[in-house]
Amino acid sequence: MSHPIYEKTEKGREEITTRKYHLSPKLRTLLVLIDGERAADKVLQEIAPLGLNEQSLSELVAQDYIRQKH
Repeated sequence: MSHPIYEKTEKGREEITTRKYHLSPKLRTLLVLIDGERAADKVLQEIAPLGLNEQSLSELVAQDYIRQKH
């Protein structure tokens, strides 16, 4: 089974650069790790110690910070 790869949207890149949207520190850490190259399961392994999970990815998608790469 292939795991999705996510990339930052324009809003996500803007948040990284300016902190305009005041994303929580934990979700911002996750956003920083989204690079458009690594599969979501690999990113989730890195952030699991912070208490983040697939729901955290879903939050970033729902708020238009990241999207699934095609």
